Amino acid sequence: MGLRNTSLEYGALAKALHWIVAIGIFVLIYYGLLQDDMDKGAARDEVRFIHASIALAVFVLMAIRLAWRFLNPVPEHPAGTPALQKLAADLAHWGLYVVVFVQLLSGMLIVATDGKPLPFFGLFSIPLPVAENHDLHEVFEEVHEVTWILLAVLVAAHVLGALYNHFVLKNDVLRRMTHGVK
Repeated sequence: MGLRNTSLEYGALAKALHWIVAIGIFVLIYYGLLQDDMDKGAARDEVRFIHASIALAVFVLMAIRLAWRFLNPVPEHPAGTPALQKLAADLAHWGLYVVVFVQLLSGMLIVATDGKPLPFFGLFSIPLPVAENHDLHEVFEEVHEVTWILLAVLVAAHVLGALYNHFVLKNDVLRRMTHGVK
């Protein structure tokens, strides 16, 4: 398996970015839900710090992933795939990209409109050119809340689609993003 994608399967970089981002998103959902149940204080601040740091890393990886997608061919849909199924798969993929970026950007803007820079595991922080603004902070919190639910639905549809292709249609859709096409 090479670094670049082919018409049959994803290359090593696309696979690595896919799975690292996927793990990052699940960790972000976990930390997001964890902090919701916590009282204000040092422990919650630490969870938020970790959540924001991971989100910044996922944002950078998603930007690389999107650039890599534009620079590489995307494996073709399996032969005989109905047009509606192709459309659904393409919309789900692009929907995931859009919702992940909206989720990450709204989280960054929550931090920024609270008057804080974006932390990265205590190594550095990035101030955003956004003024502290309570009303905007509330708007971005609402966007963040709604989009994580939409993200969870899209991820579930994505996983179910891959499993449907693998177990029901018995094609290589899942294998080309895991151990390869045989």
